[in-house]
Amino acid sequence: MGLKDLFKDVTDLAKESIDSIQADLALKKEEQDRLRAEMELRIKTYTDTLLEQLLNPADAPAQPLINATDEEVLEFTKEFNEKLLFPANSPTATRIDMYPDEEKLLKNILKTFSTYTDQEKFLFQFKDSKGQTILLTTSNLYFKVLFPENHSFFVVGSIPKEKLFSIAITKDTDHCKLLVNGNTLITSPAEGVKDIDIITLTEYLWRLSNNDFVIADDQVDAFIAAKLDPTTREIVKSFLEPDEQLVYFAWGMGSLVSKKFITCTSRKIVLYDRDLETRKSFPYDQILSLTTQLSTVSFLDLSLTMGMNPNDTEIKTADAIETISILYAREAQQIIKIYNDHKPAGVAAAAPDQPSSEPSETVTPTAAPAQEDPIAMIEKLAGLKEKGIISEEEFNQKKQELLAKL
Repeated sequence: MGLKDLFKDVTDLAKESIDSIQADLALKKEEQDRLRAEMELRIKTYTDTLLEQLLNPADAPAQPLINATDEEVLEFTKEFNEKLLFPANSPTATRIDMYPDEEKLLKNILKTFSTYTDQEKFLFQFKDSKGQTILLTTSNLYFKVLFPENHSFFVVGSIPKEKLFSIAITKDTDHCKLLVNGNTLITSPAEGVKDIDIITLTEYLWRLSNNDFVIADDQVDAFIAAKLDPTTREIVKSFLEPDEQLVYFAWGMGSLVSKKFITCTSRKIVLYDRDLETRKSFPYDQILSLTTQLSTVSFLDLSLTMGMNPNDTEIKTADAIETISILYAREAQQIIKIYNDHKPAGVAAAAPDQPSSEPSETVTPTAAPAQEDPIAMIEKLAGLKEKGIISEEEFNQKKQELLAKL
């Protein structure tokens, strides 16, 4: 056999091999397309069945869940967010987002629920660690839940608010479940949902269904206490005089196991250190100024995420200056708002986002801002990523910066 014939045989074999590979790939693609179409059909069948169950519950009440105007519901939700959701909450661990803090979430909402429109208003979203989501607006309830047959796929749908009769959240030893119109939509591991979320969402849904939109001061006091663990509750209780009420509570840097926390009562601000078992009290009538500015903590830039950037808050009295570096910007602004609401008449209002304006005095803080443990900050970032507040790329970038500091 000559070289020319040998070359031709090799070429023919190569062509046959390529043709065989292409044929195999075509068969695989055809099989993949068939399996995909079959899966899509099964998901659609399941979705249609689920929607039928949601739209036609066996024991539907006479009235839907929401029986108020959009304006009334939005105003109530805004007040609930500030007075009941926000206090004693962990902004990185919570599974709940509520109006009017949805702006940073809208990009992911529109990506998940393509029929969401600007005409409807976001009320609340519950999203678990697996990405399962319940979103209630003034027009619809949207859901994204795992497909029971294959957890690599999700079922996405919505029902109009006129067909929404009940939402409930329950938790036992093993699971947390969220039910809509009596049907279980979301099942999550119990350890993935904090008790504060169960308490908070249950209260919100009860008030929504009963049109109980007035939140009294004594209800705020009792609700904050209910969200605290027994040990912390006893510590906070020791701060209070007989006729004094809780107004706000913030864990240090949003961590439920923080060494320090801040309590606002109807009379004072209290900074407590659990390690040292010490407290510093600042009665409103003794505070000369209360100012806040962005923290000098440079390794965690979250300035674009719903007030989640670290913050330095300075409390000035006649005897001392205390710099508090355990708050996020949004928490610091809330404390300043509470101070302005409770300060004695005639005292100038505190400015939330600028240093003290007294021209003739230079103030040196008593403590430099402290940098938190990078591992703890990575855990907080992971919580923000799960909630869709930061992207996977942003998470990985910040994670590498933090790991480099170890």
